[in-house]
Amino acid sequence: MTNSSDQNQGESQQKPVVIRQGGNGFGLIIAALIIAGTVIYSINVWSTTRKETAPGVKLQEGVEKLRDAAQKKLDAPQQ
Repeated sequence: MTNSSDQNQGESQQKPVVIRQGGNGFGLIIAALIIAGTVIYSINVWSTTRKETAPGVKLQEGVEKLRDAAQKKLDAPQQ
């Protein structure tokens, strides 16, 4: 028959919990891929926005020139 103190002693001698730090770098690779994707997306959006904005500015300038020319024609004395 086993003694109850032997049973308690066996139960109390558990293996210590080991917390491993670090790893194989998989998380670092995933983080780098996310950052690279974000940079590529940002550049793509920036270049697309820039292309769309430039013609709009030129169109606005053209409309203003036409409006000014029409205004001058209306303001000119009639013959």
